[in-house]
Amino acid sequence: MRKPPLHTLRFEDFSLNEIFPDETVITIESPSEERGIVDAWNELKSTDNSRIILLRDISPDKVHAIAGEEHSEILLTDSAKLLSLTNDKKVLLDITSLPHHVWAPIFQAHIKTGNNIRVIYAEPDGYKTHPSPASANLFDLSVSFGGLSPLPGFAKLNGPTDEEDALFIAFLGFEGNRAERIINQIEPIPRVIPIIGAPGFHINYPAITVACNRSFLGDFNCNFDIRYAKASCPFEAYDVLSSIRKDFPGHYFYIAPVGTRPHALGALKYAIANEDHCEILFDHPIRQSNRTNGRGLIHVFSF
Repeated sequence: MRKPPLHTLRFEDFSLNEIFPDETVITIESPSEERGIVDAWNELKSTDNSRIILLRDISPDKVHAIAGEEHSEILLTDSAKLLSLTNDKKVLLDITSLPHHVWAPIFQAHIKTGNNIRVIYAEPDGYKTHPSPASANLFDLSVSFGGLSPLPGFAKLNGPTDEEDALFIAFLGFEGNRAERIINQIEPIPRVIPIIGAPGFHINYPAITVACNRSFLGDFNCNFDIRYAKASCPFEAYDVLSSIRKDFPGHYFYIAPVGTRPHALGALKYAIANEDHCEILFDHPIRQSNRTNGRGLIHVFSF
């Protein structure tokens, strides 16, 4: 078995002692899943609530932040305000339950500023089975989708030049129709490079991912172009994008992070570092309540 990178720690439980003394936690105010409930956050609220920022998602471009007794509304495109939440201290960002459009600009603001940031993510122990399972949707994960639009802070005004070829790089998950809906909005249709989370959170998850995306893989004739990155590792996700860049040095990347959150984290880190040749395409799912069961391993990634 591959060992985790040196910048990854794994826990079965995450205690208050694992938070650095000069670190501020940013997390969701009210998690809707069991895995999002962390005892350490509740302890921090009662012992030193100035070191925990609670976020409430209120709109696609704005978030409500609670810091101790102070409440504020912040535009998600305002990097300076996002940074001011923690007064330039070290950050521990909990992405387990926050929507992508909320945690992504916070992560970007700290990475671009060069701040120390750790990201925590709790795996689910399992997923809620769809009441009417189909080949593309075995699990009941999303109610609907907001549609294709940029994540705050990741908008691109210009795509590839006329001289550039393009690739559509999709980090695939269990919702097999997401990647196909996104690529069908690109003209002309680029070559497809799928990335599957293997090893997965569970041993059978890579096979389920392939099964749920069978139509997409077949329609775009990309079964022989599949790449792999560990489902729980953003650093492997980053590395696989770097390897694709070596194989296709003159290509523009459309990256669709519709698989695991650690994969999305690695994809965004790559996009931040390589703005000249890539952009993020996202479809903003509206998540089903109680879509996961229990909590698996907890991962802490250091950037």
